[in-house]
Amino acid sequence: MDNQEQKQYQKFDWEEYERKRAIEMEQYERIQKEIKETQERSRQTLQSLEVTFKNLDDAKAQARQTVENIDNFKKQFSDAMDKLLDKIGKSMGANSIKADEQNPKTAKEVTVEQAQKLLTKNVLILCGAGLSHASGIPTFRGKDGYWTKGTDTYQCQKVLTKDFLTSNPDLCWEWHRDFQKMLINKKPNAGHTAIANYKKKNPNTLIVSQNIDNMLTSILPQKQIKNGHYESIYEIHGNIKYMRCFKECTLEQDELATLYEMPDLTKNLKPKCPKCGEDARPHILFFDESYTNENCRFQELQDKYQNYDTIIVVGTMLETGCAKSTVCQFISKKATIIEINPEPIIEVGNTYQIKGKSEVILPKLLK
Repeated sequence: MDNQEQKQYQKFDWEEYERKRAIEMEQYERIQKEIKETQERSRQTLQSLEVTFKNLDDAKAQARQTVENIDNFKKQFSDAMDKLLDKIGKSMGANSIKADEQNPKTAKEVTVEQAQKLLTKNVLILCGAGLSHASGIPTFRGKDGYWTKGTDTYQCQKVLTKDFLTSNPDLCWEWHRDFQKMLINKKPNAGHTAIANYKKKNPNTLIVSQNIDNMLTSILPQKQIKNGHYESIYEIHGNIKYMRCFKECTLEQDELATLYEMPDLTKNLKPKCPKCGEDARPHILFFDESYTNENCRFQELQDKYQNYDTIIVVGTMLETGCAKSTVCQFISKKATIIEINPEPIIEVGNTYQIKGKSEVILPKLLK
């Protein structure tokens, strides 16, 4: 080392150098520690995310399983209710309208004149879709029970469900619009008129209708219990002329549902509830719904059966719960049953069959 270098070396402040180096080392170590802490937090965060994603996958799987369980429960519940209703029918001593080995056929075919002599003062008339067939109104079952829209064909028993209204509201309302349009030029036939005239002469007559077309109701005495609910007739499946709130905003237990006039669906395809503004629904009993006191006075109707000893069954295949159970009750109490059908189906009980069309037979029977 030469003299100049030696002088520079002696002038260098080694203490300051060591102090700065110590500070830099301290900063370096701190940064290293922060990096490690950050890496650890990142690792923990990744682990937490992995757990979260796994929980989400598990939740999705559980949700799918829950939906499947609900669907299975619905089916099992429906099957159980069918079996329960069957047992109830058996307990009443009338589990079928058909003859079998235990219940031989007892129904007799009679003339209109013979049936006329069987009428009593207390007559119940149970009407089905066959009553309106002569007015050009199709039934909802069998060969007439289909609705064609464009290139698609739907079974009415599928379209006329609450589930279909929920999942396909536009299509469901279009069916009602088409049905509404179809009714415009339709008029009550001779069968409707015969029943209406008989009711006027015999006010005690109890009329139970499964039809929603308003044909019979329109020519009966128009005394209303509440808008859309008539004293003269029990419309157990509702009436296409009316609608009510989908959420039943006005519904009170054991009080009749509040009904509103159905608007012209060609101008307003999806009407709203006039009270709460939510979606409305047709005032009809869908195929996946049950009878209630609020919508069809079901319990009131059941309580009246004991006062009637004769029932006239017109134009129905008895495939709905209320209609079949009604006939079964009359079979059970050995009441007189007069069935009017082109092909009668009640084979047991004190039953008298008149083969033919209701629009021809009823004017002669109910003179």
